[in-house]
Amino acid sequence: MANRSPRIVWITGASSGIGKALVELFVAWGDTVLASARNKGKLITLQRSLAGAAGECIPLVCDVRDERSVRTTAKEIRARFKRVDLLINNAGMTTFKDFVGTSVREFDGIIGTNLRGMFLVTNSVLPGMLKRRRGMIVNVQSFAAKTTYTGSSVYSASKSGAAAMMDCLRAEVRGNGIKVLNVYPGATLTPMWKAPHQKRFAEVMMASGEVARQVFEATCLPDSMMVEEIVLRPQMGDLTV
Repeated sequence: MANRSPRIVWITGASSGIGKALVELFVAWGDTVLASARNKGKLITLQRSLAGAAGECIPLVCDVRDERSVRTTAKEIRARFKRVDLLINNAGMTTFKDFVGTSVREFDGIIGTNLRGMFLVTNSVLPGMLKRRRGMIVNVQSFAAKTTYTGSSVYSASKSGAAAMMDCLRAEVRGNGIKVLNVYPGATLTPMWKAPHQKRFAEVMMASGEVARQVFEATCLPDSMMVEEIVLRPQMGDLTV
């Protein structure tokens, strides 16, 4: 890993949780990271915390649910950096509610972020990767796409749909030198969990930095190799919330 060339990396949902840990790790290893999220203040704080690192953190305000926002951000990236070597679709949201208690607005927000957002961002960089016949797309999914969790029906649907979409994309572009990796983390200690859950399960949840490390290592393999799927789970298995 030490001998590889620096990369241009776009990470969505970069202001907290796994996304923030990913930014910190990639910048530490010398990559230029385009860190996007909706919260400008958190992005600026993150950038300042990484001053003096081997790489660079570039904050970009972007709402992955909004086509115009994604298009504008992608245009800025092309103008400043010419390419994206690695895209990490990490932006995500949920509400821990059962099916009947989920509003249409909440449904739209979850699907818009976790599925539509992944489509929009990927679609904005894929043509450039196809032209160069090189690139990697990493999608932070969820183990909820592989099992049944009550109180997470819409979240599970969004992640299952996103996983299926990216499995199809992998088959479409693997002959063009593009890698597509789906990562399925189990319970990870992030702000997505409510405070009582964080307090109760902190000791058995995975740490964001641990998940980020596994993702980072998968992006450093030789061109001849592709990890298609990574499943990461707490040693104790599912949490009972």
